[in-house]
Amino acid sequence: MDKFKLFLIVASFLAVALVCYPTESDAQSYFRMPSPWTYVCKNGTCAKKLRSDSTVIQALDTCRLRCGRFRAIWPRPTGDVELSRVVVPFKPQNLRVLPVTAPTDRVRELLNRVVVEFQANILKSHPNYVDGGSNPFDKQYDNLIEGTVVQVQITVDDPEERLTLETSEGYRIDIETQGNTVTAEVRGDTFFGARHGLETLSQLIAYDEQRDTVQIISAGAIIDRPLFAYRGLMLDTSRNFVSIKGMKKLVDGMSYNKLNTLHWHITDSHSFPFYSQRVPQLTLYGAYTPEKIYFPEEIKDFVEYSRIRGVRVIPELDAPSHISSGWQGLERSNTVEPGPNTIQPSPVSVSSGGPMAVCVNAEPWNQFCSEPPCGQLNPVNEQTYLVLGKLYRDLLSVFDTDAFHMGGDDVNFNCWNSSKEITDFLTAQRRNRTEREFLQLWATFQRRAYVELVRAARGTELTPIVWASNLLIQENIENILDPERYIVHFRNSGRDRSLAAILDKGYRIVFSNRDAWQFDCGFGDWMGEGRGSCGGYKTWQRVYDNNPLRVIALLNTTEEIDLQPGQVLGGEAALWSEQVDEMGLEAKVWPRGAALAERLWANPFSSWRDAADRLIHHRERLVKRGISADRLQPEWCLQNQGRCSSN
Repeated sequence: MDKFKLFLIVASFLAVALVCYPTESDAQSYFRMPSPWTYVCKNGTCAKKLRSDSTVIQALDTCRLRCGRFRAIWPRPTGDVELSRVVVPFKPQNLRVLPVTAPTDRVRELLNRVVVEFQANILKSHPNYVDGGSNPFDKQYDNLIEGTVVQVQITVDDPEERLTLETSEGYRIDIETQGNTVTAEVRGDTFFGARHGLETLSQLIAYDEQRDTVQIISAGAIIDRPLFAYRGLMLDTSRNFVSIKGMKKLVDGMSYNKLNTLHWHITDSHSFPFYSQRVPQLTLYGAYTPEKIYFPEEIKDFVEYSRIRGVRVIPELDAPSHISSGWQGLERSNTVEPGPNTIQPSPVSVSSGGPMAVCVNAEPWNQFCSEPPCGQLNPVNEQTYLVLGKLYRDLLSVFDTDAFHMGGDDVNFNCWNSSKEITDFLTAQRRNRTEREFLQLWATFQRRAYVELVRAARGTELTPIVWASNLLIQENIENILDPERYIVHFRNSGRDRSLAAILDKGYRIVFSNRDAWQFDCGFGDWMGEGRGSCGGYKTWQRVYDNNPLRVIALLNTTEEIDLQPGQVLGGEAALWSEQVDEMGLEAKVWPRGAALAERLWANPFSSWRDAADRLIHHRERLVKRGISADRLQPEWCLQNQGRCSSN
């Protein structure tokens, strides 16, 4: 065979190979061709159809922007909603935020920082967005898109810059289009309302797959405000440490859902990671490692980071129970050789009332505490209250808050009864070692601790929060824990009749009933086999349908509860960290936290079924914004809405 014939054979073979076996580049180009599918809005749901069978050609994100009463907004607004079904494509670089109208420079500064996040979230809607990478919209579009401008005007009337239970978070959005200019006006009652308004506006902007740009509704008006003032998450960072970086990611997710309170359970018996400048021995002996400590400056930075995202941070110093790690350091030698990352303690005297912490690491643990390691504060040692006062001052110097969680759960009387100093104290006062006397001792401790908290606040209005307990249902406890001052955090089952007793005494309530809003349940017993102490996994459906007002109405009580307006402040989901750190934190919170957010923002009469399609879509948005939210269903269900219901 001559060389020419051989060349023809090889060339023919290569030609066939190129046709039959396209290169990776060719294959990628092929699958980037327009999808054969489109989505049509039908009865408030986006139905998937072949393009050849429909006159409407649009991607799923576009359909969600045009379909249903609340479109893709999460949580759903509580007021009037009027939205056009016409969308306008535009280039993100053509979104112009006009100078903010605000009553103070501080509010203007806060809003300008929110605007940066608002603009970044629009870029994140592109499927090729990479954090720190180039702008995926940096390209030339057609004249219509290049010529379209979106103007955003933000107005705030009130100078309030600190979120409290009385802060108005309401806002209004008005959108109109004239020619090639779309104008969106966001007016907030306060900075926090305007921030929420910008979040809603960002959800009225979606990626346009057909044109590879973004789009916004052409006209609309929304009036919105939350129904509950307290909408939160509780994070325990004592059992397992979570870095500030990880906590900031949690706050990012909260901001996308308009949750406004992070309850930081910062210490417990397992570790004491808070750096106390006045009592550093607690940190020295109580932190897991020198790297797992929260220092004042980084806490202040975190509090400010959270404020910009509409979240206030409430610290908890649990007492008198759930203390162990660190407190033993107060009884040890004060001589510590300084070294790299070592905290140098200052002297703390211990009075004749015995150690400040009793039954520390006691065994068998189940006789002295709810879980190991055991430990409770000694209420008859005067030094206990002096140290608490120092800790309160340290905490209040870094947390800018109107409320402080004082703990107050799981007090074990066997622990106190095992202390010679405490039993000698009771005997000297001719008091018996009965449950009644120990309850009185607990009440005295709480009164003394509150006095130290007030002193530490130095005239600043501060609302104490305590966990619901059997102390709260004692006769005349109102004389010590004033219902006008205290908020009770209820975490028992929603069927627990103690809730009625607490409400009847006039206490304001924050809900965290464990049968619906405890997010660490359902992962097994961390100390052995079995389901664990708090039962099964709390599904997003159960989270969504947990209406606090309905829980109260269904209580099996002989007398109707005289519920006062505003007595139910809201609620929070609790995440105790026996079995989680930041590696799994986001997936355990989201998207269940989003279900909680809509319940507390809008408290709808409808069930989870009416919210399912929006939540599944919202989960995708959270992922695009960098939140590792767990999957709820196969992706097929996202693309075939309404077809994955069991009935």
